[in-house]
Amino acid sequence: MATLDILAVCMIVTSLAVFGLRNLKAAVGVYAVQTLLLVAIFFMLAAKFEADQLFAWAVVAFFTKVVFVPAVLFWLIKKLGVISEDEPVTGFFVSPVIAMGFSLAIAMSIHPIFLEFSLIKEEIMLIAAVTVFMMGIFGFMLRNSFIKQILAYCLFENGIHLSLALMAYNSHELVELGILTDAIFAVIIMSVLAIRFYKAYGSLDTSKATNLRG
Repeated sequence: MATLDILAVCMIVTSLAVFGLRNLKAAVGVYAVQTLLLVAIFFMLAAKFEADQLFAWAVVAFFTKVVFVPAVLFWLIKKLGVISEDEPVTGFFVSPVIAMGFSLAIAMSIHPIFLEFSLIKEEIMLIAAVTVFMMGIFGFMLRNSFIKQILAYCLFENGIHLSLALMAYNSHELVELGILTDAIFAVIIMSVLAIRFYKAYGSLDTSKATNLRG
């Protein structure tokens, strides 16, 4: 298996770890590792396909997603004094299995369509991109921790970035910069909301906000 494929598989594995780990600091740390893998993929794709735009994407992604976003999340965890998430309804074992199973099934089903229109024909990486994206979606659906839902957003954003690198790496650098900037503001805003939620409910378990239900 080529190095790029190995990195892609590692992104799938780390998405499962981010989704399933109960310790929040560990989950954030694994997310940082996953994003570092994404940066490495950007650099390798840039060198292999002479895609200079991806060099710029890699540098920006390193400072925003490997350094800044994890730093914000570590600060949030320290400020709130939380260590681990409350157990979801489906349990810590069942929900990751459900999420990964459905994510891989969806990725295997639709990746041929993406491959058809992709500038870079790397099948395993496209499967990884869709899988990571779907793990983020399922994170919103199956995890109740506010911080885990922020990480779920970060996961599907990583999936989008990998898809964009494969399908439209010739996009202007401002496109990637805009997406990354949006991600930074989104994480900051969600972190502020998490603090307000914790002050109001004494917990990060979003299922406890029963008075928000219509």
